[in-house]
Amino acid sequence: MRSLFSFLVSCLLLAGCVPASSPLEKAAVQADYVVVEKSGRSVTLWSGGKILRTYPLLSLGSSPFGHKQQEWDGKTPEGLYYIDGKHASEKFQKFLNISYPNKQDIASAKARGVKPGGNVGIHGDKGGVSGFFDRMNPQWTQGCITVRNDAIEEMYALVPVGTLILIRP
Repeated sequence: MRSLFSFLVSCLLLAGCVPASSPLEKAAVQADYVVVEKSGRSVTLWSGGKILRTYPLLSLGSSPFGHKQQEWDGKTPEGLYYIDGKHASEKFQKFLNISYPNKQDIASAKARGVKPGGNVGIHGDKGGVSGFFDRMNPQWTQGCITVRNDAIEEMYALVPVGTLILIRP
């Protein structure tokens, strides 16, 4: 898995998908990369070729299977991206922004005459009564990946901006 990851990082750097200044080597206590298993409903942080943490995935887009094609399709992207920003969120606790859409996503949407969408990330649930009902519905976002609030707090601390994320079907 580590050699595959190294190969993918090299390809992305050569293709210009990840900025050369992104922190690909992290301190031992931080994630090297993130793997999201949509069908397995999990988010796993990896560090040094070993699992650092695994979290249950609470919810995906309203139509989660298949790659996100356009704005408002309710799909969660699939493929290799990176965390290109993170911030506190009034609505969702914390937010780790995913670099969707990339150049290929934009070109594909443009060829079909649609907008690719954006503002996709990993975030906490809404908390309170609203969050309780959201946890009962595994597909309520427009393409984001939702985890429990305690999980997003840990992830926020462990996943630096620039960390690669592989989103698998």
